[in-house]
Amino acid sequence: MRKISPQCIIDDFVEQLGDIKTFYMDGISGLSKDGDKSRLAEYSLLAAAVAWEGFVSDIFIAYINSDSAQFKQHLRNSFDEHLTEHDKANTVFLKYGKLEFPSHLTKADVQSLANSSGSNITFSNFALLEDRARIWLVQQHADKFANLTSSQKAVVNAVITLRNHIAHRSKRSLDAMNESLAAGALYTTGIKRQGNNFHNVGAWLKAKPVGRNESRLITIFLLLDAISKAC
Repeated sequence: MRKISPQCIIDDFVEQLGDIKTFYMDGISGLSKDGDKSRLAEYSLLAAAVAWEGFVSDIFIAYINSDSAQFKQHLRNSFDEHLTEHDKANTVFLKYGKLEFPSHLTKADVQSLANSSGSNITFSNFALLEDRARIWLVQQHADKFANLTSSQKAVVNAVITLRNHIAHRSKRSLDAMNESLAAGALYTTGIKRQGNNFHNVGAWLKAKPVGRNESRLITIFLLLDAISKAC
């Protein structure tokens, strides 16, 4: 049975990211108002963050589809836990039941079992992503996330909080964004926040930090490109 190619998922994300980058570069050169340039930077970051969310969901499904041994064990553990907590169900199952999985879980199987609502598989921070990878994926694939550098993991958290604040504009999302961008692990990346908290996300994204040749937004695109290829 044909399986999903994780490499194709990675290639597709890299292509999407490249298209967003090109759109931003073409657009920024054609805009004269600073406010419009800031808005374009925000919209482009939002598009990249949405693409990243889709990439994470797709790569998880692809890895489970290619080797579902660990995911099946997770399902067995969840099923056993449910039976332990419900005496009647456990009694009925012990007398009449039998839990069996097909040798190969299809894409549809994985999607329905991983998220029965039909939504993407999403994580609010990298620590949750890494933990779920350990529970759902065979070690070979889980290690790809675990072995990312601390700065790469911090970049993912930064992108998530930037996306959340652009989408919601709440004080809570603003504080979370500023906190994630102050992470020491971001120091070498070029996107670590310096000094006081800031509010104008677009202006911050389109600005070039001292000593850097590209804007923070372009830096984020390049960082996400490298992170996806390491996954």
